[in-house]
This record gives sequence, C-alpha cells and structure tokens, in this order.
Amino acid sequence: MTTKKGKQPLRKKKKNKPNWIGIFSLVTILIFIFVYIISNRSMWGDEARPPKPKTAASQKQDFTVEGKLQFLDKAKNVVADFFIEVADDPYSREKGMMYRYYIPDTLGMLFIFPKEDHRFFWMKNTPSSLDIIYADEDFNIVRIHENTPPYSETTIPSGDKAKYVIELKAGTVARYGINTNQSFTWEPLK
Repeated sequence: MTTKKGKQPLRKKKKNKPNWIGIFSLVTILIFIFVYIISNRSMWGDEARPPKPKTAASQKQDFTVEGKLQFLDKAKNVVADFFIEVADDPYSREKGMMYRYYIPDTLGMLFIFPKEDHRFFWMKNTPSSLDIIYADEDFNIVRIHENTPPYSETTIPSGDKAKYVIELKAGTVARYGINTNQSFTWEPLK
C-alpha cells in the first residue's frame, strides 16, 4: 500500500464476532425465567388468592348445639343460660374450642368426664380468650379462670377435683356475675 504524504495507512476493520458465552448465558437465564413462570402460573389464578375470612354468621356453624345450660345461685334462681356443645368423648374433649375464631355470646362448651379428678386445661391452638369454669360431680362450681390468654400452653388447673368444665367467651363470667357460690344444670336438646 502506498500512502500519500501525511495520510495514515488504511486499516481493515475487524468484524465483530458474536460472544457465544454471553448469548448462551442470556438464553439459559431466559429459559429458567420461563420455566419458573410456567411452574408458578397458579399465582395468577384463583387458587393463589388468600381465602376470604368467614363472616360471623358462617362461623356460627362451627358449633353443634346439643343442649342448654343454666347457672343457678344458692336459691336456685337462674343467673344465666347458654346453648352448649357437649364434649363427652376423648376426641371432642381434646379438640375443645381449638381453631374457633368466633364464639357467640350465647354459646359455650360443656366438657363431661367419666369421673371426678383434678383437671388441667390449656389454650393451645385456641385463638379466642375464654372463661373456664370447673365444677364437681354435684354441679357446684369449684374454680373459675377468666380471660385466659389465647394460644397459651400454660396449664390452667381446677384446684379441687372436677367432673365438668364449661368454656364460655371471655368476659361472660364478669358480665353475669358467675362465681364459686353457684352451681349449674344442663339438659340435652331433643
């Protein structure tokens, strides 16, 4: 090549070669993103939406009303009455009020044990605060625990021997003035 005076020699430009490693990496990343999106496509569907909270009306169906319970003062006057679900077998006594987020003011649970003994309850898996009432085999109230803390695994003792335990919505004992000088009676619904 000849050059004229003062001019630079002409160089041939290099052709840009594709960067195969970069292209391969980009394609691999895109494939992983595509696979992730396809495998998680339910996240855009209905089944991925969180469930709607139940309304108070639909949660009342969690209770099976099996009887009526009345608290009585010393003169046998009715202090308060409630509809109850009965827990009289090992499974229902163990389950109790677990997983019940709504407890109506007029409903409770009566636990019936085969014999009188020292009882210990707890609030494991129980999201609602409760009033727990222990009673002996003669239906006399022997101990009351008010406003028990939800989800607590601390034992709640009966103190004296008890054959019956009644669980009500927290605040019920104070609202009706239920105390250890009282008793209760109950009957199954027909």
